[in-house]
Amino acid sequence: MKPQLFILVFVFASSIRGVIAQDGHYASEHYGNKSMLLSGTVTASVEDLGAVFYNPGRLGMIENPAFAISAKVYEWKTLKVEDNSEDLKLNQSNFGGAPSLVAGTFKVPFLKNHRFAYSFLTRQRSKLNFFTRIEREGDLIEGLPGNQDIFNGKLDLNTDFKEEWIGLTWAPPTSSKFGIGLSTFISTLDKSNLIGVDMNAINEFNQGGYYSANRRYSYDSYGLVWKLGMAYDLEKIRLGLTVTTPRINITGKGSTLIEDYLVGVDTSGDGTPDDGYVFNVQEDLKATYKTPLAIGFGLGIPLKNGIIHLNADWYNGVPEYKLLEIEPFIGQSTGETVRFDVRDRLESVFNYGVGIEWYFSEKVSAFGSFSSDHSAVPGSINRLSDFEETTSNSVFQSDFYHFGGGISIDTRAVEITVGGNYAGSSSTFNNQIDFPDEGETPEGGSEARLKFSKWQFILGFSFSFADKLMKSVTEEE
Repeated sequence: MKPQLFILVFVFASSIRGVIAQDGHYASEHYGNKSMLLSGTVTASVEDLGAVFYNPGRLGMIENPAFAISAKVYEWKTLKVEDNSEDLKLNQSNFGGAPSLVAGTFKVPFLKNHRFAYSFLTRQRSKLNFFTRIEREGDLIEGLPGNQDIFNGKLDLNTDFKEEWIGLTWAPPTSSKFGIGLSTFISTLDKSNLIGVDMNAINEFNQGGYYSANRRYSYDSYGLVWKLGMAYDLEKIRLGLTVTTPRINITGKGSTLIEDYLVGVDTSGDGTPDDGYVFNVQEDLKATYKTPLAIGFGLGIPLKNGIIHLNADWYNGVPEYKLLEIEPFIGQSTGETVRFDVRDRLESVFNYGVGIEWYFSEKVSAFGSFSSDHSAVPGSINRLSDFEETTSNSVFQSDFYHFGGGISIDTRAVEITVGGNYAGSSSTFNNQIDFPDEGETPEGGSEARLKFSKWQFILGFSFSFADKLMKSVTEEE
């Protein structure tokens, strides 16, 4: 059974999960001190170790690549829901550390003039624990006789998603004007989604009803991704081109949980409670996670006292596929076949951006930028909260827009980068948590607006000690 009254809550819960997870987006994170301030618009002219991600071809063209970089990034997220009712009011925020890039360069003695870099980056990360309770009185449950019900409903939502990339970048010797490079990334991914609901009601005759439903799926996956980059510096313009391969799965496993319990509610209208029990756990399921082919192009236009960065990225679509190989099973109390599929499908998207870098002096620079991050999630999907046979892995359909800015100060010992990056989005949905008053039909609801924003505050340092150390070792030899 799926009681009409309580299932209406789930649309709201799914909207929250989608916003926090930012799934179906490809540019939610930026890497490298200056590249973060430029919102990733640096395919043609990246000048820090963000090159391992944005354009490996630039690694061989950076004047002093042999430095370790680190950036401390703090993140402030806010989520606000606005509507005309008093039932749905949410305004929450959290502050903490954010994903960043750790990278460095090294040399191989027998490969002179070849440049190598290692990198560790967080590609995606989200975590949410959400709980809400609703209490109502009135004629709410059709399966309970009488006109005065006391209703108590609880919803628990948990999602945890993290993808890490470990990379090795190689840039062979070419020329001072042209560079080519290849980054190989090992992708490790873990994700779990859980939605649980408990509904209790008692009528004026002290007859009670109880409904409980839980859905959970989780998986981990390991794969490989390659990114080829090329860069060409002309006298009046810089060019950059990248090709990112679809993810090649190495291995992956997952599990699922389905629970449905119903006691004391007449769902068929024959006067007899239709109690039900369905329970199933499946483990060691084959998991497959796919990403699209992507092509990026960038321009760098040098100015007298700065440079303009222009960027465009195209991501191919991913046809629908089964993420988990889940076996159908027979419901214990119904004798009917129960199917549960986790699928994913992504549409092609085109992102763009512009950044400006301005030199006040040889040691002080300022940055400003804008970039888009469009959602690849199709317009029609099934969410986990719909309790359908098929659920979509990616659910958030709104677009994000990033704004960045800051300054960089270059001293003899260290380069200090300070600034921030903002991303925001808003969407509307049918607020069906607005339950009816006594005597009304439990359907419809008011329109609500969900607003999400994310601020990242950056304090980064670039050290050149690795290059100096390598030079001193070479001189001693």
